Amino acid sequence: MEPQPRIHITGQLIVGLAIATVGLLFTLDNLHLLRARDYLQYWPVVLIAIGLVQIRQAKTSSRTFGGAIWILVGSVLLMNRLGVLDVRVWSFWPLILVLVGGRIVWHTVSGAASLDRGTDPGSKLSAIAVMSGFDRKITSKEFRGGELTAFMGGGKLDFREAVPAGEQVVLNVFVLMGGFEIHVPDTWSVIIEATPLMGGIDDKTRTPVNPSGPRLVLRGFLMMGGLDIKN
Repeated sequence: MEPQPRIHITGQLIVGLAIATVGLLFTLDNLHLLRARDYLQYWPVVLIAIGLVQIRQAKTSSRTFGGAIWILVGSVLLMNRLGVLDVRVWSFWPLILVLVGGRIVWHTVSGAASLDRGTDPGSKLSAIAVMSGFDRKITSKEFRGGELTAFMGGGKLDFREAVPAGEQVVLNVFVLMGGFEIHVPDTWSVIIEATPLMGGIDDKTRTPVNPSGPRLVLRGFLMMGGLDIKN
């Protein structure tokens, strides 16, 4: 018997499960089978899960710190909703401005070094950018596709040293108020199957000389974001 494929916990999986769960709760609420608000109070768990995934995928201390911030914010909100803490959370909303301003200053002082840079030799790609960015080079000689998730963030991916395991690889993309820049070899064909909403996809790649060469298929959904593909 062939081994069953393992389910990897990724950013897209968390976002997809959260959206599907909200839809299911509202449907059951409309059918008077339960009260959706009794369960929606646990929504900060999504923030905690995003933080855990970001820490798991972090390649720099700054992204690890960012993941810890998400976990801290989600934990405080969750305990406040459960009555464990008696804190007026929204009284601290100006701290968001402090974090945003601090991040801008950090990027200005440290420049591009603040990006999550690195080489990824893995055959499966899974990257998430939540209010952050990364710059990654894929060097796998048996690349099998993967997924990209961005929320108010984005990144650059370089596939010019990658070799697909088959004739076609699929990259699932979910973008909300963010974007990705993707570099592919001249020998690759790019097939766009993603759906943009208030966003766009710009394919600047050249037509390969060999039409039967490797194909990169981009699937997914973009809202107020974009993709820029080039050689």
